[in-house]
Amino acid sequence: MPASSFPTPERPLPLPYEKPMLQRAASAADQEKIYRDHTRERLQLTAIEMGLTAVAGSVAALLARLLIPMPEYVGLRVLLLPLTALFAFLIARAPSVQTYGLACMATIATVSFNSYLGALGTDRPLMYFLPAAIIIAVTTSFFWITLAQWVGGSLACYAFFLPFVFDPTANRTDTVFTLLYAGIALATGFVTHRRIQDYQRRAFDQECRLAELSATDALTGARSRAEFLHQAEQAAGLARETGAPLALLYLDIDHFKRLNDSHGHAAGDAVLRGMAAALRQALPQHDVLGRLGGEEFCVLLPGQEQAQAVAVAERLRLLLAQVPRPDERLTVSVGIAVLRADESVMHTLHRADLAMLKAKQSGRDRVCTAD
Repeated sequence: MPASSFPTPERPLPLPYEKPMLQRAASAADQEKIYRDHTRERLQLTAIEMGLTAVAGSVAALLARLLIPMPEYVGLRVLLLPLTALFAFLIARAPSVQTYGLACMATIATVSFNSYLGALGTDRPLMYFLPAAIIIAVTTSFFWITLAQWVGGSLACYAFFLPFVFDPTANRTDTVFTLLYAGIALATGFVTHRRIQDYQRRAFDQECRLAELSATDALTGARSRAEFLHQAEQAAGLARETGAPLALLYLDIDHFKRLNDSHGHAAGDAVLRGMAAALRQALPQHDVLGRLGGEEFCVLLPGQEQAQAVAVAERLRLLLAQVPRPDERLTVSVGIAVLRADESVMHTLHRADLAMLKAKQSGRDRVCTAD
């Protein structure tokens, strides 16, 4: 039976598990966004250390410049230190990948500008600025999430070369070797950035696969017991906040042990797979199917009252009768419980289980509601 034939009440608020999880992105665009946000959150954990390193490096460069006669712009360079720390703080608090990248570029720009000011007034400003530019280009290569951010960060650093390079009084030898080593550093930073991005993406994909394996029942493809209960807890929390209803269906295959005893466990596994496939195809995307164990399945119906849940359960019961079973027609006993105020999900599940047992005791192949 197509999913469109089931009641689908309006749900004004999205449920937590409707958002694409790491292992279940709805599209390639969703997957890429999740990957970038995941990478941003991980890199933000090192932002404070990077900020302290940037400030400490700028302080060291300033102190070194004081050892050279006639230092320039000392006051301005001191003022840049708290600005650098502020931008580093913004990196750690950035709410999006875009703002994260801008904060990183701003941090690099202040550090590079500080080094530029320190190079002014020296005999060989290009050679003074070169080490800072190389260090910045190479050491920050892992910090960029996108290629565009890497390009922006490199421009924020290397732009301060231009006044020295186009200075007609600059030493030609210094200019040639500075551009050479700056180019090598830029290429090294690019390769490092790409390799680190490749490693991070592979690690992310592996994490997704492992998360999917832990959240999915290997035999049927339904949500595992732990994952189903996790999603049920999230849905229950939202239902309590919004006052929306939440129903649970507890389904159990009738005479399943007899099937295994007479036709073997392979036949029983085939019936379980067929049942899960039929349920997944019939249920709307918002409803969650989980296998609790053995031949017992549970369906989470957010936004549905008891009468609507009964209608869904009856349609599922008739639909499952079409799933092939070698010994007889496939029948299920279904129990229904609706989440009560201040009731735990486990207690609601227990009431649905008792309703399912009542269906068994009443002759099987029927739907019963919890008391």
